[in-house]
Amino acid sequence: MEDLTEVVTLTRELIQIPSENPIGSEKACATYIESWLKKVDKINIEVQEVEEGRQNIIATYEAKKPIKRPLVYIGHMDTVPVEGDWSYHPFGGQIVDGKLYGRGACDMKSGLACALIALKRLSEKGIELERDLIVIASIDEEGPFMKGAVALEKEKFIPEDALLVAMEPTSLTMSTSHKGTIWYELNIEGKSSHGGRAHLGADAVHAASEIINRLKKKVADLSYNHEVFGKPALSVGTISGGNKTNMVAGSCRVELDFRLVPPMTKEEANTIINQCVKEGCEQVSGTKAVIKHYGWQRPPIETDIASPLVKMMGSTYEKVVGEEIKESGFPAYTDVSMISLRTGNKDIIVFGPGDLDQAHAVDEFVDIHQLDVCTDVLFELARSHG
Repeated sequence: MEDLTEVVTLTRELIQIPSENPIGSEKACATYIESWLKKVDKINIEVQEVEEGRQNIIATYEAKKPIKRPLVYIGHMDTVPVEGDWSYHPFGGQIVDGKLYGRGACDMKSGLACALIALKRLSEKGIELERDLIVIASIDEEGPFMKGAVALEKEKFIPEDALLVAMEPTSLTMSTSHKGTIWYELNIEGKSSHGGRAHLGADAVHAASEIINRLKKKVADLSYNHEVFGKPALSVGTISGGNKTNMVAGSCRVELDFRLVPPMTKEEANTIINQCVKEGCEQVSGTKAVIKHYGWQRPPIETDIASPLVKMMGSTYEKVVGEEIKESGFPAYTDVSMISLRTGNKDIIVFGPGDLDQAHAVDEFVDIHQLDVCTDVLFELARSHG
C-alpha cells in the first residue's frame, strides 16, 4: 500500500470508530480525539458534557496578541446509521483507487480530520497567529435538535465575533447559503369501524392523503426559485395508519420534511402546513389533526455578503490551489447554521472534502486527494491576515 498522509490516516482511524446516531453514541470517538489532542503542544483542550456519555471536544490554539477575530472550525463526530448492503466494511476504512470508504468518510470525519491535522501542523511549526483558532468536534449534528451546536452556543464556547467554518462535504467549494429545514409530525384522528359499515367510520388515512395532495400542490405552486437551490420541496418521510385490512383507519401518523429556500420564512411554511391540514380534514368528515414540530424550526440562512470570511477563504484557496474557488449552497443545516440561527452571526461558510451525494449513502467514500488539499487550505486560512 502506498504511504498515506497524516490526514488520510487520521480519517481512517475515525471511520473505524462507530458513532452512529441515534443507535450509538460519539463517546468512543470523543475519547479518541481528546487523547489524540493531548499529544499536540501549545493548545488548550476543554470537554463539554452535553449529556451523559456525549461530549463536545474544544481545542484552542491561542494567539499571543490576538488582533483579528477568532476563527472556529467545527466538525461533528456522529454519523447516520449504516443501512443497506455495502461492498466495503462500513467501519473498515478501506482505500481503493484513491477513495477511502466507510460510514462518515464523507460526512464528515474527513473534514474533521482535516481541521485537526491543520491545528497540529500549526502547533508543530510554532506559527504565531493573529487570531485564536478553535477546533471543535461536536455531537448530534445528525439529530433533530443538534444538541452539540446548541450547547456550544448556550454555554458560550463560541465567541460572539467568531468566523465560523463547517467542514461538511462541499467538494472543496465554498457554500454561502443553507436550505431551511422544518420537520412536522401530523397525528390525524378519525373513527374506526368495520369495513362493511364504512359509513360509520372516519378514515384518517383518507384525510392524510387529502392533506398530502394539497401540500404537494401548494409547495409546487410557490413562486420561489433560488439561483442555487431552485424551488422549495416537501417530502413525506414516514406514514403509518390503520390496524387491519377490514377496518376503517381510526388514526394516521405522518412525518413531513419541508425544505425552504431563501427568502422563505418559517412563518410562511407553518401557514402552508396549517392551511392544508385544515382543508384536508374538512374533506373527510369526523377527522381532525394535531401538528407538532419535530426538532428545531430551521429557516434558510445566507452568509453576509460583506463577511471577511468569504474574502479570506477565496484568497486562501487561490493561494493553495492556484485557481478561484467555486461558490455553492448547502441543501441542509450544519452546526454553523444552527449557531447562526441562535446568535444572528452571518459570518459562516461551509467548506470540506467529499461529494455531498455520498453523504448517508451505501459505500460512502471520500477522494483522498481532497483531504490533503482541504488540510492545506484550513492551515493557510488560520494564518490569513483578513
